[in-house]
Amino acid sequence: MTGRMALPPVDHVGILVADLGEAMERYQRVLGCRFSVVGRYRSERYEDGSADCPHRHDARFVLSHGPAPRIELLEATGHGTHAARHLGVHHLAFTGIPDLDTEHARVTAAGARVEAQNTDDAGRRLLFFTAAEPWSGTHFELVSALPGPIVLDDGTPAPLDPRTGRPSVLAVEGASS
Repeated sequence: MTGRMALPPVDHVGILVADLGEAMERYQRVLGCRFSVVGRYRSERYEDGSADCPHRHDARFVLSHGPAPRIELLEATGHGTHAARHLGVHHLAFTGIPDLDTEHARVTAAGARVEAQNTDDAGRRLLFFTAAEPWSGTHFELVSALPGPIVLDDGTPAPLDPRTGRPSVLAVEGASS
């Protein structure tokens, strides 16, 4: 269709879990997955309608090694989009979108409701989640090509992926996002 951006392939499937360590062990034991170090998506400007917005968001996560689509395990947090009531398959993620504002406008004009988003210090949109209800309980996460607020579990900055120039927990071990 004319005017429609072709989304990149699915980068990862996000699965919201109650206990990140226990989930990592189970996925490793049963599926043979090997995961990155624990990272955090840490922001002071997350908006999801659950509290005063924007608010602090600090989601712990790991990514499986290997080709996309990867498995992202993320620990439930807060009362909004990442609350424990949403455990299970949480989202399909499309990353590296060069003009996320245009894609946001297109998606909302097509009738999707945006349930959450995050912006950087300059007010640029870094990611957004569509509402899950119309999609059988699964959000779509669309992520900008801009660097996001990714830190390691101890709060130190995540190294940059040389391929994308974005912080990545996979870059700690030399893997590419």
